Amino acid sequence: MGSYIENGSSLVDTYRLITSTMYQIGQWWQENKISVADEHLATATCDYIIARLQFTVNKEKLPSKRALLFCVEGEGHYIGLKMLASLLEKYKWEVGNLGANLPLPYAINSIEKRRPEVVGISISQVHLLPSLKQYINEIASLTYSPTALVGGGYCNIMI
Repeated sequence: MGSYIENGSSLVDTYRLITSTMYQIGQWWQENKISVADEHLATATCDYIIARLQFTVNKEKLPSKRALLFCVEGEGHYIGLKMLASLLEKYKWEVGNLGANLPLPYAINSIEKRRPEVVGISISQVHLLPSLKQYINEIASLTYSPTALVGGGYCNIMI
């Protein structure tokens, strides 16, 4: 993957490749062409690649803005958040990536403590939409107004 970057591909191009690959893996899993073990291996491989690429991000200057990223409780798909964290860091953001499956009380506590300008929430499972609504309502009721971004397998919105 390092040579992919060295040959002129940007971090964004690389993440587009990973994203399209993971969509294909998900499609194969839904069609029972691969097992959940195969999907987990693909996810772990992408996770490793992203971790290696994070070393290419220049973090010399002080961050100018803060972002806090997490998945709603019950959501285990975190690769997109990891890519977003890396891209934000590339553009000098201070990023707290709280990962997958974060219960609402912990999300709100972290938002209040860190006071980010942007809160990124990942969700890819339709049955978790009622939970997402609770997260958004709680964030909207805070005494200050971070921008909330919601993204995932099938949705991308800004609130």
